[in-house]
Parts: sequence; structure tokens; C-alpha cells
Amino acid sequence: MPGEGNLYQTLIEAALARLEATGSMPATLAELAELAEVPLEDVSGIFGSLQNLREGLIYQGIALLNDSLRQGVVHSGSVKPDAQLRSLARSYAIWASLNPALFRVIVDGLNRPMAEGSTLYRFTMSMRDLFERKLREMRDLGLIRHEADLAPILLVILCVVKGANVLLLNRKSEPWLSDDPRPVVQIADEMFGYLIDNLLVTGTAQAA
Repeated sequence: MPGEGNLYQTLIEAALARLEATGSMPATLAELAELAEVPLEDVSGIFGSLQNLREGLIYQGIALLNDSLRQGVVHSGSVKPDAQLRSLARSYAIWASLNPALFRVIVDGLNRPMAEGSTLYRFTMSMRDLFERKLREMRDLGLIRHEADLAPILLVILCVVKGANVLLLNRKSEPWLSDDPRPVVQIADEMFGYLIDNLLVTGTAQAA
């Protein structure tokens, strides 16, 4: 019998394979047990409920997404905060496009009330803190206006990210983009790039 850690990963991988193949999680723990070829009592001992299984998938997805985001910042090859933000957004879009089933589970959770301290809550707040930190760095470097209020900028970023989530999941069914030949990753990348471009001091100076 595999150890508890190995069994946990076996069950997550079985549930993820089902999700990727059908777009749906296993309907019951018994179905998961059958997919993973392990006794039901062992599955119940690890998860106990389908909600716990969903949270396990979310945790797996967030861990993989965070790895991709960290690599994106490193691979940006720049210490400039605006370049790092662009690379962060690009890495996010690429990961989402390569992992649509897992990304859908994450986005579904992000659009529901989140318990404080949950994986998604911690992820959301860490991303907010990261954006705020990089915006402060941009302001300190004079890349954006020194008097700029970061609160509305952060709200705009939140709206852009949530909009990008919808596009990344539903690109093919979006009427506004029916005649747009660009891949969804390019659209998301250009959308965030447009936001950054218009935050930079040259853009704000022209707007003023």
C-alpha cells in the first residue's frame, strides 16, 4: 500500500486526468476510487468529501501556477518592475492556456466567496500585494507619476485580470472576438501591456 503522501498525489492525478478528459471532476468519491484503482475507504480517509477533493485540485493548480509565475519573473531578465509585471502577465496567460481544465477550477473558485486563509484567498492577497509592491517600485523609480494613487490602479488591474480569466476560458464563444485572428495568449498579453503602457509617465503626461 503506498504511503499517504503518494496516495494523495495518486488521487489528485486521477481526478485531474478525469477533469482534463471530460471537463468534470469525479462525481463521487467511489468514482475517484475506481479511477485511481484504490479502495474507497482509502479515498475517504484522504479527502472525505468532494469539496475536499476540489480544494486539493485548487491547491495543486495554484502551486503549479505560482511556479510558472516565478519562472516568468526570473526569465524576464530584468530588474525593472514594469518588465517583471509584463512577464508575470504573460506567464499567467501561457499557463492558463496550457492547463485549461485546472485553470477553470481555479477561476470558478475565485468567483465564489473565499474563506479567509484558504488557498485561493492567500493566492489572491499575495497577488494583490505583489502588484502593489511593483507599482510602488515603479512610482519610486519615476516610471509612473509620484502623486499617482495606487488604489484605483489596483482595482483596474483586478478588473483586467478577471476579464482576462473570462477570455482565457471562453475565447471561442466570445462574440466580440469572433473575427479576431489573434491567439488568446496574445490578446491577454497585449491587454495587460496596454495597461502598463498607459501607466508609464510618458503616457500619463500625454493624457494630462
